[in-house]
Amino acid sequence: MTSDEIRRTFIEFFQSQDHLRLPSAPLIPPEYDPSVLFTIAGMVPFKPYFLGRETPPHPRLTTCQKTFRTSDIEIIGTTTRHLTFFEMLGNFSFGDYFKAEAARFAWALSREGFGFPEQDIWVTVFAGDDELGLGPDQEAIDAWLEIGVPRERIVECPREENFCRWAHRPLWPVLGALSGSRVDHGKADDLPGGDNERFLEYWNLVFMELEQNPEGVLTPLPAKNIDTGLGLNRLASIVQGTPTVFETDQFAPLIALGEELSGRRYRQEFPTDKALRVLADHSRAMTFLIADGVVPSNEDRGYVLRRVMRRAIQHGRTIGLEPGFLQRYADVVTEIMGLSIPSCTSSRTLSGAGSSPRRRASAARSSRGSSAWTS
Repeated sequence: MTSDEIRRTFIEFFQSQDHLRLPSAPLIPPEYDPSVLFTIAGMVPFKPYFLGRETPPHPRLTTCQKTFRTSDIEIIGTTTRHLTFFEMLGNFSFGDYFKAEAARFAWALSREGFGFPEQDIWVTVFAGDDELGLGPDQEAIDAWLEIGVPRERIVECPREENFCRWAHRPLWPVLGALSGSRVDHGKADDLPGGDNERFLEYWNLVFMELEQNPEGVLTPLPAKNIDTGLGLNRLASIVQGTPTVFETDQFAPLIALGEELSGRRYRQEFPTDKALRVLADHSRAMTFLIADGVVPSNEDRGYVLRRVMRRAIQHGRTIGLEPGFLQRYADVVTEIMGLSIPSCTSSRTLSGAGSSPRRRASAARSSRGSSAWTS
């Protein structure tokens, strides 16, 4: 199953369950939400709906949202699963269905759509928190039990692992996560949660019902909502049977490009592997950030882009890549992703291709000509 097939399977499943598909929002959040620099999750464009301030176009929505997160930049390439740019598949309910239905959808798609053996799926739920005055999420536990998940494969996790907070917002919804579907490696007695590599979390089901404002004071939201996030690239690693996300179909051509340009081989020594992974991840991030209008600068989003570009250039030089390699990577990203997410093709405007004179002049002022793709 390719990444395109995963995306299509997810979207079509939820469309068959009366979910309206919406296109991906840009990586730059709307002006009314200054809480984040980038779109860091599929729910970010829907905050007004969750808070009851606006009416959604349909009670049930589904999206494949392009996402960028800065929190893992420094560890990219050192783990099997972390990325800066990735696609987040999601299904959302605004006062319509809640925990039991969300769990049934996730279970059905995991089993029938993606073919996961029942015994390989483990579930985590919120264990409760005395400080917040909340007990274990028994409603979620009961929902999974009703589906047929054995109690021993339903693991209660503490607040720091299974209680979700919107970034820079005083909102704390209960989190129930369908996590870990394949045994990777690690001790036989490892359980989901904590820092182990045996379980790969691929889907979070967020049960939005509480707002914390002020700190420690919980009040109900206007409606009980569902926000889910399934990492397409993590799921691809599972269904394609690869040891890391960097061997999946969206990344393999980028790894191969690095091998071609450097003359080095992947999976022979860790420093080379790390450099090739950083280049694959960061080139995807750069392409989509530029496509959505971010240009290198000394502040805010532009600074993040410049930081990502510098890391890519640094790692490229460590394996002997000649200057100008970023444009080669951008071209391959466009070839891989251009049909599924057409906006990435506009990344070429910073090198002058396919843009109007005014656009090229503006890009030149912002990025010093074609230097956005040169080192």
